[in-house]
Amino acid sequence: MRVFLSGLMGVGKTTVAAALARRLGVEHIDLDTHIERDSNRSIAQLFEEEGEARFRQRERDTARRLMTREGIVVSLGGGTVTNHEVRRALLNAGTLITLSAPLEVLVKRVGSGKGRPLLSTDPGSRLAALLAERAPAYAECHATVNAAQPLESIVNDLIRVVNDTECHRVVVPLGLRTYPVMIGTGCRRRVGELASGAVRGRNALVISDQNTTKPWGEEVSELLREHSFHVAEVVIEPGEHHKSVRTVEQIWDAALDAGLDRQSMLVGVGGGVVGDLTAFAASTLLRGVAVAQVPTSLLAMVDSSVGGKTGFNRVHGKNLVGTFHQPHFVLCDQETLSTLAVAERTSGLAEVVKSAWIDGEDSVRELERDAAALAAGDSEALGRAIRMSVSLKASVVEADELESGRRMVLNLGHTLGHALEAVDGYQGIRHGEAVSLGMIAAARVAEAMHGLGEGQSERLMNLLAALGLPVDLRDHLTERAVSFIGSDKKRRGDDVMFIMPHAPGDVRVERHPTHQIAKSMLAILG
Repeated sequence: MRVFLSGLMGVGKTTVAAALARRLGVEHIDLDTHIERDSNRSIAQLFEEEGEARFRQRERDTARRLMTREGIVVSLGGGTVTNHEVRRALLNAGTLITLSAPLEVLVKRVGSGKGRPLLSTDPGSRLAALLAERAPAYAECHATVNAAQPLESIVNDLIRVVNDTECHRVVVPLGLRTYPVMIGTGCRRRVGELASGAVRGRNALVISDQNTTKPWGEEVSELLREHSFHVAEVVIEPGEHHKSVRTVEQIWDAALDAGLDRQSMLVGVGGGVVGDLTAFAASTLLRGVAVAQVPTSLLAMVDSSVGGKTGFNRVHGKNLVGTFHQPHFVLCDQETLSTLAVAERTSGLAEVVKSAWIDGEDSVRELERDAAALAAGDSEALGRAIRMSVSLKASVVEADELESGRRMVLNLGHTLGHALEAVDGYQGIRHGEAVSLGMIAAARVAEAMHGLGEGQSERLMNLLAALGLPVDLRDHLTERAVSFIGSDKKRRGDDVMFIMPHAPGDVRVERHPTHQIAKSMLAILG
């Protein structure tokens, strides 16, 4: 157990951390006290003698050392998490929680600011400035807890976060737009609590399709009503071929008929089609309202519900009209997979393989070990796969939210995959099945263009086959299918940004003429 408490001066980190450590039966470490002991000087002396820059370096070095220890609750310095690398390391090392309180409470607690180098003059104004400056960093945490309440209540709230075995939290760190992806069994039951904290209004529209409205859509609606939301519902037609502007219009009209305003929320309950259309409608309705995702398919859990990409299809190709609109939270409840057809669950495993190949050798080996369990729908194996995929996507989205560079690697297998879907009018091959074939084609193209050995494509093909995914390109790869890659949204003039899979962890984005990629793909068939 490693718990790190962050927050501005006056929020009570040391007192709260000590009380929390006692309740958990672990060691409490105060970062500032640790630094003072090691340097044999007070924080004020360090600031005066060495300056803030040198102090921050001491702070970073000490924090990194503490991250290797177990069974600790650490009260961090007020500025510790302002360093990006340290903040990321803390998120990965344990549970990072921000304590917050209204400015007036903080001002009252710090008083004259004596002994606090950053508050030597006009503590109130300085606190307000620091709060505004550090707010994006403080937002990037596993949870935020109100520190203006009695100590026992604060500790109880912290205990609930730390001991939450029902839902594993992955943070998508985007400053003030940071949000949690909760993964586990029963996570959907948090929808009312999280929605209450996400929006000030009490109106919501729940979007599901005919396959997910019973029981999941109806249950989510009831959970929201239990938290005093006025809920309207809309049920759309299922299937990729209904991922169109007409369905978006259906969602818009349902929201407007229900009187939703900018303080309202749209909640998508379903697979990737429901999630993408819900998020697109939210991004454009009243010029943008909040959205939350409750994915009920494996494919949506490991990919489309996370990252903020929205859109719908046109006859020219898939997802050619869309926006970026991040959710406020995502609830990946593995219980919802119980109503998912086996073929749909298997299809979702293609996106898991994609994530593992991008992530690296350890993730690929884990999938190879878990292949039989994943194919059988084992809950523990699926949980590991979902957590790996979401963690990988969160790190990529943080680095490149708008897909201007690195994020393109997430399209591995999608150039041909989307083409295979489009050629059948989105009514034939499933998305994951198409991506499986697209990854194999991409690996073969990488071998042909870069002179790689056949080992990587064979390994990829064996893994996909072990999971029950299609691997025979001859069944689907045609000149007409390949012609659709010219409509890929990653096209740049006559070129396409093609994703080349080399060894696990070495996936590259390369720009090539579209006709060259098409020729290389057709050459695979001899």
